[in-house]
Amino acid sequence: MTSKSTIIIANLDNASAALANVQHVSPNDLDGSQVTLILRVIDATPSLSGFTQEMMQAAQMNVDALIESKAGDEMLMSTWTFNSHGFNVLEGFVKLEDVSPLTPQNYQLEGMTNLYDTVYTALTDPQASIIEYAKSLRKSGIRVKSTLLVLTDGEDNVSRINPAKIKALTATNEGTYFCLMAFGTGFAQEAAREMGFPNVREYNASKGELRRMMGEFSKSQVRASQTIVSPNSFFN
Repeated sequence: MTSKSTIIIANLDNASAALANVQHVSPNDLDGSQVTLILRVIDATPSLSGFTQEMMQAAQMNVDALIESKAGDEMLMSTWTFNSHGFNVLEGFVKLEDVSPLTPQNYQLEGMTNLYDTVYTALTDPQASIIEYAKSLRKSGIRVKSTLLVLTDGEDNVSRINPAKIKALTATNEGTYFCLMAFGTGFAQEAAREMGFPNVREYNASKGELRRMMGEFSKSQVRASQTIVSPNSFFN
C-alpha cells in the first residue's frame, strides 16, 4: 500500500514528522527476492525555468526506459524535488508503473539550491530514506541494490548541513551507487567530492541535454541492475 499524495516539507526542523507519512511498497507486495531502489533528487530552482517542460519529459523518459528493460519489474522508484522553500516527496518507493510524473502542479520552481540539506535528509530520515528502506527490505530476506541520483543545475548556496556529514554516510554504504548529474558545468566535481559521490556527469545547460542526461542515466541503471558494477563505475 503506498500513498500517492505529495508530501511537502517546508520546515527542516519538522521534516521527520511529515516524512513519517511516506509509504513504500510492502515486502509482501514484491514479486521476487531482489529489488533495485532508485531515488531521484531533482533540482526545482528558477535557473531551470527555461527547461521545465524538458525536465518533465526527461523524467518520464527515464521511467519509460526502465519499464521497458528486462529488470524493470525489479525496480522501485521514489522522486524528490528540492529548493530552499522546502522539498517535495512525490511518493515513497513504488513500482515503476506507479511513479508520479512531474507536472506543473508538483514541479514548481522557486527559491535557492538547498542540495546538501535535501540529500542528507534523503539518506537519514528513519521512514523516507533510501538507506532505511533498504535495511527493512534486507531484514525481510530481499536482496537490494540501490541508486541515489542527484540532478541539479547549480552548486549549493543555502544549506545548513555540512556536506562532510553526507560523505560519512556515502563512505559506509558502498553497496549504493551515488550519482551526481549536472545540468551546467564547472561545479559538479567539487560538489560530488564534498558529498563523496564517485559517479559524476556534466552536461551543457542547453536544449536537449536533459533528455540526453536521463538517457545516459537510464542505460547505466539498466546495466547496473543486471550485472555487477563497481560502486564508482556506474556511468562507465
